[in-house]
Amino acid sequence: MLTVASCGTAKLSVMSFNVRQSHAKEVNPNDSWNNRKEACLEMLRTRKPDLVGFQETQFKGQWSFFRDSLASEYGSVGIGRDNGVDKGETSGFLYKKSVFTLLDSGTFWVSETPDVPSKSFDEKYNRSLTWGLFKVNKTGKRFFYFNTHLGLTWKSQVEGVNMIVGKMKELNPEGIPLIFSGDLNTDISSKAFDSLKQFMVNSHDVAPVTDDIPTYNAWGNKNKERIIDFIWITPDIKCLEYHTDTTPYGGHELISDHYPISATLAF
Repeated sequence: MLTVASCGTAKLSVMSFNVRQSHAKEVNPNDSWNNRKEACLEMLRTRKPDLVGFQETQFKGQWSFFRDSLASEYGSVGIGRDNGVDKGETSGFLYKKSVFTLLDSGTFWVSETPDVPSKSFDEKYNRSLTWGLFKVNKTGKRFFYFNTHLGLTWKSQVEGVNMIVGKMKELNPEGIPLIFSGDLNTDISSKAFDSLKQFMVNSHDVAPVTDDIPTYNAWGNKNKERIIDFIWITPDIKCLEYHTDTTPYGGHELISDHYPISATLAF
């Protein structure tokens, strides 16, 4: 929840959440989307992030569920990655209308043809990134927000990050504060992040209050757990606290095969 200190510094909460797409055939029926959708919604209503980026969220049935259920409080930006309208997954986000004014937004594909629905860099699926330019209502401060779900292959991760970094610089020539979240499908030791590390930092690593809980819980398979979800920030943003939310909601020990992560940020 956004607060403003006496000096005019804006503090806001940003969340990244891989929901686990609804078309997956789960071994445990309790993990199916219909059985956990209300638990996911309960998490959002409990945590009340100012801004939340989603990954692996099917436009029809998942994104539309969150968007419509929270429409009274949150604005939304998101399109289907398979046709640029309403088909496939979205990398969309929700933002509190009372906290932010959306100044501009867009989506590009993480491929060699970013302006049209596409896959490239040897990746099996379309991968897209949705971004927004915001103004904090109480302070007038502006910032960019980028949200994505990277590919699974080494080449798609390296080429994808390099392309995203280029787009960040292209869209943000003034160099205003920038936040980048997502399921990046690899851990912090990966060389894929080399170009990103040149001008952004991982909020998990710089927060004075943080944790080391794997963000990918693999539905409880301890052998597959990894930290692969991130909230990156430019150095002009401070991360006061980083949190991996392992809380059960709606009677579900796990509401997705990823835990939601959040960061309390200050400009």
